[in-house]
Amino acid sequence: MIKNIIPSHQSIIILIGRGMFSILALASMLTFISLVALSLSLSDASSINKAGALRMQSYQIAYNLSRNESSVVRQNHIDTFNQSLAHIKNNIVDNWDITSKLKQEFMIVETQWQKQSDILHGDNPEQFLVDVDEFVAKIDTFVQNLQNHSEYKVKIITLIKGLGIGLIFAVCIITIRLMQVQVLKPLQQIFAASNRIRKGEFDVSFDFFYENEIGSLASNISHMANDLNQLYSTLEQQVDAKTKQLKEAKDKINFLYTTSQKLHVTHLNADMLEQTLQSVSELNSLSFYKLILTGSEVETIYLNAGADNGEQTIDLKLELEEQSFGTLTVLKREANDQEHLRSYCRIISRAQHRSQSNLEAQRSLLMEERAVIARELHDSLAQALSYLKIQVALLKRHLKNQEITPTTNEIVEEIDTNLKVSYTQLRELLNTFRLTLDDANLSEAISIMLAQLRQRTKTKIHLSYELEEHLFKPNQHIHILQIIREAVLNSIKHANSNEIIIDCDTNKNGTIEVSISDDGDGIPANPVKSNHYGLNIMGERASKLGAKLEIKNNITKGTLVLLTFDRENKHA
Repeated sequence: MIKNIIPSHQSIIILIGRGMFSILALASMLTFISLVALSLSLSDASSINKAGALRMQSYQIAYNLSRNESSVVRQNHIDTFNQSLAHIKNNIVDNWDITSKLKQEFMIVETQWQKQSDILHGDNPEQFLVDVDEFVAKIDTFVQNLQNHSEYKVKIITLIKGLGIGLIFAVCIITIRLMQVQVLKPLQQIFAASNRIRKGEFDVSFDFFYENEIGSLASNISHMANDLNQLYSTLEQQVDAKTKQLKEAKDKINFLYTTSQKLHVTHLNADMLEQTLQSVSELNSLSFYKLILTGSEVETIYLNAGADNGEQTIDLKLELEEQSFGTLTVLKREANDQEHLRSYCRIISRAQHRSQSNLEAQRSLLMEERAVIARELHDSLAQALSYLKIQVALLKRHLKNQEITPTTNEIVEEIDTNLKVSYTQLRELLNTFRLTLDDANLSEAISIMLAQLRQRTKTKIHLSYELEEHLFKPNQHIHILQIIREAVLNSIKHANSNEIIIDCDTNKNGTIEVSISDDGDGIPANPVKSNHYGLNIMGERASKLGAKLEIKNNITKGTLVLLTFDRENKHA
């Protein structure tokens, strides 16, 4: 009900001011009424006293008449009566609160006194003694009515004061209730809301709506809570995003450190590289990548995942000390952390550079070891074979002048043949060992080897080399080179071929194939013993390569030597 008394848009200051003003106005009114009542009460008391004195003065005049006192004394009493009557007249006739009835009664008393005064100044003043009781009765009636009128005024004034005090209490109660409804309770809700906000609870609402200072304060707090909620939500999202970024950065740094440590102690290969690329893809959310890793002394590795679908890509170079080792290609829209990708590229480039340097050192050691072996073979075994060849020639010359059995002659001839074959194979092995560092490239080594063989035969020898550069390690070159050399020599010596074709390529399945085919007589049903040893050595070399060696007749004519192995097994 209180809410309906004062509009909710009323200002609290104006509301309190009006309440205080109403209380002050009522108090002032009551004070004014009290002062007026006091002044009227004073005049009424004086009139009642004077009216009561009229009775006494009337009896005093009658007493003087009965004692036959002098006229001077009687006149003094008459003057006193007149003064009292004039005083009463001044208080009654000119007073606005005196009723007309009371004024008429006073006029009756005054008229009756005029008659009595005429009697007192006339010839028969004793008549006053006869009329004095009636006259005093009239005075008593006037005094009683005057007293009743004064009491009535006091009652009216008291009632007005009571009503005024009641209104003051009513205004105070209304003001206090309004303060409780529109100030205290809203302030309690605002205080509770502020405590909730301090605790981090920003879901703040109020069940009141006032268009005043309290309403404005509540509305501002509600808006502030919403703003703080949005700010906290934004800050939480930013903290979560920063935490996620820091975790991702930590994971990336750990990955780079682990990868660097792992590649520092192990050799870089396709399997390890693919594992690191998968980790890079997961850390950077890559849906597509393509890596080409090259080197002057190591194999070329191709790795890719996904498809670019025609989207724009970016190439990150793998380079170290102005030496390029390939590229890493990713989608441009996914290369958000290029610094991490470049760091990964630097680690891979450093590992490739280290692998290349190690392989160069290994190759240098291998070449030095092969040179030492070649010198040792030349100084020992080659000299011994040469000496045996000379002794066999002297033995044959000595046996010509003597009669020997056919069996002895066959033995001598077999010794001579095997010595020649052994010496020839030894010279070829020495030539292989003496390949220089410049001949480390397999295609160049094969070409040099075939050039030497072309000088010893009329058979046409063709080479088709389509394999990637640096696909094999230097220690694998010797096995492949010797297999090709043995196959070509067998074709030259035993197949009576006119043309030999060496083809090194990768088929559509990704398998590496090295084939040596000719148009000769093919493989005999019972190969000679020496040739049988050469085939066994070729098989052993193929096993060391982890490759499969097939020797068979061509469908049309000649022999086919086929060496095949997968990219995954070429390091075996």
